[in-house]
Amino acid sequence: MRVWVDKCAYLSRRGRRWLESTAVNEVRRILVIRQCAFGDYMAARPFLVELRRLFPEAHITLATIDRYRYAVPEDLVDEVFVQETRGSLAAQWRSLRALEPVDILFDLADTSRSRVLTLMAPAAIKLGFPYRGLFNHLLYDVGLRRSNYHYEAEVLLDFLKVMGHKPRYPLDFAMPVHRPAAASRAIVYFPFASKADKSLSLDSWSQLIDRAAQEFPAYRHVLLEGHKAEESSDFLAEVAARHANVEIQPRMSLEALGPWMATVSTLVCGDTGVRNLALATHTPTLGIFFQTLPYRYWPRYESCHEAVFLKSGEVPGRTDILKGLEELLVRVYPERGAPRQPVSDASP
Repeated sequence: MRVWVDKCAYLSRRGRRWLESTAVNEVRRILVIRQCAFGDYMAARPFLVELRRLFPEAHITLATIDRYRYAVPEDLVDEVFVQETRGSLAAQWRSLRALEPVDILFDLADTSRSRVLTLMAPAAIKLGFPYRGLFNHLLYDVGLRRSNYHYEAEVLLDFLKVMGHKPRYPLDFAMPVHRPAAASRAIVYFPFASKADKSLSLDSWSQLIDRAAQEFPAYRHVLLEGHKAEESSDFLAEVAARHANVEIQPRMSLEALGPWMATVSTLVCGDTGVRNLALATHTPTLGIFFQTLPYRYWPRYESCHEAVFLKSGEVPGRTDILKGLEELLVRVYPERGAPRQPVSDASP
């Protein structure tokens, strides 16, 4: 393999020697470290799809921890290694030493836990994207500078570009794919997030959905419940009772959520794992950002995704969100005509 790097990356002598002396079909075992939550696993799926394309004969192991087993992409790897993090020190040490030697190790996490595993795991070559350059010399043979101003799923593919790989676009998530012509006229809202300050207040969501149901009468407005007890639709009961086009979608299994999401017109939500799932199905999304850097979660390679955020960093108002929703629907579904019918007493 040729090493496709310049001054944008760190490359050790050992890394260069190994890559330039190794053919693709000689790579037999690969370890990918990805210890993360639901949305981050969704963003890692194109990397795993393209990794399999580049090394079709390799055995791929994904390393995670017990806390982050939900949504692990087991369908895209040969084996899942769960690192021990809660037992005795002796048990944790044995876990760190349990992995077999691999040809290539990718650290996609850059956490203290993933760095320890990177240090202990035997590998011919190790790749990572540390935020601190010091770890390049301590841990990695190839170190890439990571940008949070580009969609994370694309950034992860930079590792494979080092080896001359050509990723396919739009990205392949190996998930059900949204078809605009077949999409139902349903706008889905997911008003929850892992941290409360990443999403609008439930009162703001209630007012938004109330107004959207009036101004977009040709659409069903569906609130998607989450898995946690507090992620229920109780706060929207009054609005749902007033509008025939406001519905509640009870919590769904992950296996059912992907195919269902691919059939709706768009998803409106903040920085959540559910939004990452919608991105993975190429379902149009309207992301609402004010606490999180939006660019990391906003694909620009397809026009069906929009982000609502203010340069001032303030929380976007209802007017901003409804305008963004209107523009997105017109752009994705031009054959449907103007989707919005503003009511006379609309307020910002």
